[in-house]
Amino acid sequence: MKYNAPYGSADPNAPYVDRNMAAATKGSIPPAAAIEFPQREIMAVITAAGISGSNGDLTQLYQAIQQLILAATGGGDTSNYVLMPAARARLPIFPEVLTSDGRIPISAPSTGTVRVPAGYDFLHRGIFAITTVQTDFVTVANKTYHLRWNPTNGFQLKDLADVAYNPAAVAETDISFDSAYDNMLVARVVTSAGNVATIANLANKERLQVIFEKTTWEQNSVTYPPAPQVTINFARTPLHRFLAASIEVTLVEDQVTGWLNQEARNRYTAKPIIAGTSSSNYINGTHTVVFEA
Repeated sequence: MKYNAPYGSADPNAPYVDRNMAAATKGSIPPAAAIEFPQREIMAVITAAGISGSNGDLTQLYQAIQQLILAATGGGDTSNYVLMPAARARLPIFPEVLTSDGRIPISAPSTGTVRVPAGYDFLHRGIFAITTVQTDFVTVANKTYHLRWNPTNGFQLKDLADVAYNPAAVAETDISFDSAYDNMLVARVVTSAGNVATIANLANKERLQVIFEKTTWEQNSVTYPPAPQVTINFARTPLHRFLAASIEVTLVEDQVTGWLNQEARNRYTAKPIIAGTSSSNYINGTHTVVFEA
């Protein structure tokens, strides 16, 4: 239904005015549609809810809205219902990309271009579904970018050297760049001198987890053997915990000296190690470690 202006008005959005004899103002003449159409519109809602119209009950529109909500939701006190805008503002749920690994496959179809592909679904605040449309961004050589999404601006390619994006000039791995409820970090893009992009597509799920198992152990007489690097590529910086560990202690002098990550904590990789010593060697033992965010 559209607005029906007073009869004879040239302006389709003209207001209605009352008659004012002292000011010589003629009152507006309502066209038939202004009276009939709102009634038809209201009755359509009342009828759709299975209620028979009655002039003896002036709460029927309210009842009809409640009935239609009840039919759509399966019941419950309507005062507890949350509308979509409120849910998108309040639910403490991280963005979730609805692929098996939680990643959108961002690509570089040509030199100097980064592409968001079409047809990938993700959830905002765990409730509002969004489908990507193909979007291309232009890159510049020797840059580090973050590809991000937010509900106001959609997808954006952010330059780490841009003071508006990174006013404190913090490191790219800083936790402040992690995905938040309303701001999803989708990928890291690093361009070479020839403007060729290397892309790390990052996992976005409400709960992120990867389990790494090291099944062999090494020893070295000079220093601790280097730990193997584990690829993580989460959109949020993970914590890690060891589920099991061993340095295969066999001598009285053998001992576990610590369990740690040989890399600074970041979103992309880690080097977990179970460190130990024997009478003559430094040991890197076996372990199972979980990374979670």
